[in-house]
Amino acid sequence: MKNSKRAIYILSFLSMILLAGMLNSCQQDEFAYAKVDDLFLPKFVLDKPKVESNNVTMVWYKVNDAVSYTVELHLDNYHRSLYKSYTITESQIFIEDIPYKTQFHIRLRANHANPAHNSQWAYTTALTEERPAYAQILKPVQKVDFTETEVTAKWVIDPQNPVDSISVEPGQNKELPSIGRKLTSAEISKGEATLTGLEKNTLYNLNVFDNNKPKRYDKPYNQVTFRTAGPSEATIVITNGMDLDAILRANNEDPAIPEGTEYFLEAGSLFKITPFAITKGFKLIGSTEGERPQIEMTGNWNIAEGSYLSSLVFGNIRFYQIIDASYFFNSGTSWTIGEVSFYNCVFNQFKRGFWRHQGNGKYKEIGKIDMQSCTFDQVGGHSGTYGTFVFGSAGADNVKEATFSNCTYMRDNYQTTDRTRNFKNLFDYGASTYPIRLTFENVSIYDYAYNRGLIYLGSAVGSTLIFKNVLLASPCGKVVQSIGANSTTEFSNNYTTTDYLLGAGAIKGTELGISAQNLFVNPAAGDLTIKDANSPIVTNKVGDTRWLPK
Repeated sequence: MKNSKRAIYILSFLSMILLAGMLNSCQQDEFAYAKVDDLFLPKFVLDKPKVESNNVTMVWYKVNDAVSYTVELHLDNYHRSLYKSYTITESQIFIEDIPYKTQFHIRLRANHANPAHNSQWAYTTALTEERPAYAQILKPVQKVDFTETEVTAKWVIDPQNPVDSISVEPGQNKELPSIGRKLTSAEISKGEATLTGLEKNTLYNLNVFDNNKPKRYDKPYNQVTFRTAGPSEATIVITNGMDLDAILRANNEDPAIPEGTEYFLEAGSLFKITPFAITKGFKLIGSTEGERPQIEMTGNWNIAEGSYLSSLVFGNIRFYQIIDASYFFNSGTSWTIGEVSFYNCVFNQFKRGFWRHQGNGKYKEIGKIDMQSCTFDQVGGHSGTYGTFVFGSAGADNVKEATFSNCTYMRDNYQTTDRTRNFKNLFDYGASTYPIRLTFENVSIYDYAYNRGLIYLGSAVGSTLIFKNVLLASPCGKVVQSIGANSTTEFSNNYTTTDYLLGAGAIKGTELGISAQNLFVNPAAGDLTIKDANSPIVTNKVGDTRWLPK
């Protein structure tokens, strides 16, 4: 018993010695919490900041011995994309006029006189509200509105929503500079301005502003996005003298060449091709840094039986034919394509037609036809013409949407004085029962489709036709020859000259009371520039706006 008690005493004594050593060790440990002046973590009064519109209010409890507080707003939850930082002495902050509908990741720190004793960060988030309704006056950038190094912005002139400045900023490469400036009085009155000094093949965001508004994020109107012209890394650059025909044919059969390959044609170049049956989509794009490239065609394009193409794009090229029974495209096969796009192209000497479908029951599907700023001139003249766009697959044509904007159609009895040998129509949908959304906007028509109806949608039940800002200066027939049941039509701001004998009532238009000869500078020679700068065609921006006097 005595030995047991003696053992307990010895163990207790040893434990006390060991504990004393551990305490001494802890006091010397460099990671031990030192009783110094480190500040406490700030604590928010509310669980979340108060958000009103694009303003944020935050309140927190005061931290003893804090000389200031730092508030940081970040755009990412890792707090690496700093939007703005504030250092204040009060335990609350009102953050005003920050971007609308943006999630901000916020952190707060109490600061000590000695930064080594600053508090840890406290975290919260805030989502600003949607911007209140505002005018959408900036128009989309059309393909003809930009080149490799410049862009022309266009907006709706509205006294209630004035514009005084313009800017573009890179959409992806933030290392590139933004470009902006104030507008001149002439630009403001015209509703149009050009910015230069842009980079080739670059995505940009375009804005116009009213700097008289007090809040920064209420100054811009709607933003639009565009990409400047120019070859991309995957583009095949075709210079004058290269055999474009051989390259296109070889790549059409080469599985290593991807769908959508772009062929970028040198300015001022001339190429000769014999079109073929296409098996995969491509882009033929002419440089805008000089004269528009030209392609001489012998024959017409087709699409191979059963093909599925994403798109065909033709931009800034003059195409012309050298054979008599000629088209740009003529197909009797079955296929599907997502989009066919033309912009800033000129088409000459296509005598029999431009785009023709045939083949009884051969199903053809086009998601969208988009034609912008193109000119048809000195076409037609064949004894058996089919027309501009003719869909003759016996009801098997399915075009979901077609838009023609800022286009000119003129002089369609090429190499003959017989005006009956004309192009017959603008759009003949044949026997197709598939509904279509068809738009003609800012189109000029002169000496075209003599005594012929322009649009036929007779079987396409449930279609939509939009026909506005059209200048009709030609002795053609009815604008709408026929349209399917349960279809909707929209006619507005159309004008006719005395050359059109059927009156403007059917298209809800206005009769100018003068002839094409008196309206245009020299129409017989192909110059449709408006003579009178005070004409309603100018003031109301009617017809192909490229003909409006500068």
